[in-house]
Amino acid sequence: MNLFSYVKSRLSIIDVIGEYTKLKQAGTYWKAHCPFHHEKTASFTVSPHKEIFYCFGCHAGGDLISFVAQAERCTQLEAAQHLIERYNIKLPEELTKQPYESTEKKHDYFNLCKVIAQYCHTMLKKSPSISLYLEQRGFTKKSIDHFMVGYLPSGLKNMKSFVAHMQTKSILLKDLLDANIVMQGKKVIYSPFEDRIIFPIKEHLGRFCGFGGRVFRKNDTRAKYYNSRENSFFSKGSLLFGFDSAKKEIQKSESLFLVEGYTDCIAMVQHGFINTVATLGTACTIEHLKLVSRHVDHLYIVYDSDNAGNKAIDRLTELCWQINVELSIVKLPQKEDPASFLHSGGDMKQQINQAEDIFIFFINQLAADFSKKPLSKKLKALEKLLQIVNNIDEPLKKDIILQNAAQSLNIPIESLRSELKKLLRKNHSKRKFTPPNKEPEKQKQLPESPDVSYPLEKKILFAIINDVSLLNKDNEDYLIACLPNPLGSIVKKVKKVKEQQRTVNVNFSSLYKLLDQQEKLLLNKVLFQQNEKIGNQSFGHLLQRFKNKTWKIVAINMKQKLATAEQNNDTKEVEKLLHNFSKLKKALLHKNVELKNNE
Repeated sequence: MNLFSYVKSRLSIIDVIGEYTKLKQAGTYWKAHCPFHHEKTASFTVSPHKEIFYCFGCHAGGDLISFVAQAERCTQLEAAQHLIERYNIKLPEELTKQPYESTEKKHDYFNLCKVIAQYCHTMLKKSPSISLYLEQRGFTKKSIDHFMVGYLPSGLKNMKSFVAHMQTKSILLKDLLDANIVMQGKKVIYSPFEDRIIFPIKEHLGRFCGFGGRVFRKNDTRAKYYNSRENSFFSKGSLLFGFDSAKKEIQKSESLFLVEGYTDCIAMVQHGFINTVATLGTACTIEHLKLVSRHVDHLYIVYDSDNAGNKAIDRLTELCWQINVELSIVKLPQKEDPASFLHSGGDMKQQINQAEDIFIFFINQLAADFSKKPLSKKLKALEKLLQIVNNIDEPLKKDIILQNAAQSLNIPIESLRSELKKLLRKNHSKRKFTPPNKEPEKQKQLPESPDVSYPLEKKILFAIINDVSLLNKDNEDYLIACLPNPLGSIVKKVKKVKEQQRTVNVNFSSLYKLLDQQEKLLLNKVLFQQNEKIGNQSFGHLLQRFKNKTWKIVAINMKQKLATAEQNNDTKEVEKLLHNFSKLKKALLHKNVELKNNE
């Protein structure tokens, strides 16, 4: 057994894929919204019995290893190593000798972040004044330990102690410099994280990948927050603080609370709202929303009740039509953020019960001072509103929002509908218009599924994949030669795997290594489209129907070969071809008579 087969044998494809997207059982299959492209209707399907997945929308497909490779954007070897680390899989001795150089850099970076997080957490425990500060802010020891909140002491002496400790863990100064944890000054090294409360950040699978540092002293004039620099393993636009530990509760409740900062997230979790995550001091991006949409149906936004919070919600209103998630806004009293509101005894459940749909919230914000605005600003605000409404797919929801807008802004609804129609016509004409001497831009398209509309041939392939003993010496050469490609090419590769593995069931890992992308897409599609079990007798009928169907093609090919052999005066080849042709014809006629007698 090779590494890939062993890893898959130790894991459930449902459990692993379930960490990336919310799966729901549908008969013998499990379905979800595809984690690889945006879609309104779930077309992503997983077969636990065949241990494969396929998306009928973007045509992504494969086994457990290839799923993780696509999700994590890494090689299959890196995906296997990732699963080994994630699920603490103990490898047999013969598999531990295989090289993993390609994952070494990633592993080293995550390990460096883990060691730093542990060090800073220990330093916090050794600093009573910092612990007291956090306690006064309302954070419990349990919360601090859960999120491994830390502290990095400042000063040359402390920096030397920090570097020395790292060296005991086989982490050199160069590694710290490369990771931008410390900087080289003219004479000494320093860290932008010095004298800050440290919030370790984990990626969605729970591996430490960066840090957020917050000032806490009143006389500290530095920026309030400092985050790790962007690198291959740390991207603020796609990471959510607390997501790894909140994931189980998120899937259980099918909802999520999104806040703006680390302290807000910790406060929410501490007060029982475990399904809470935070952006890393940046605006919520479409990548954040897409990550969330794989797991929940309902997203609650709990932002600060200030201008910055309202602007962030405006931005979300423009983005949210791209995901299939219901967004609601939880309003807080003026000058409050989630942490201050909760620590002062505020009733967050009551605020949640009064949450507004994001579009209704946007309209109410727009209406607050609409009458006082000059005409030019009113028109600009209305244009923005109509652009947002135009992006809503559901006609009923679109009409409800228009009615709310008309009532709140004191504008006749027919006027809004009329302007919306004008906008639709304007957008349509823009799409149709192509400037002179300019080629229209090619839109990015999803990969095409191989167009093979051969129901009979697909059934034959399906039967062989499920029982390779059906592929034997009597039919394999004929099928490989006569099945249209890529079907024939797949059968040829199945034959190769069969000869290597000597088993009734196809080893999908071995087969997928031999298939090209088009063949993989077609095979996944065939496996999910066919359901009925095909036995020996049924396969015999299918095979005979196929031979009858392709007999003319075989005869034409044979005549062409005969003509070439006669032109070359190759009498032995002519005799051989005639003998094979006669033998094939007799076998075909005999099989047809046999099938008729059995019917």
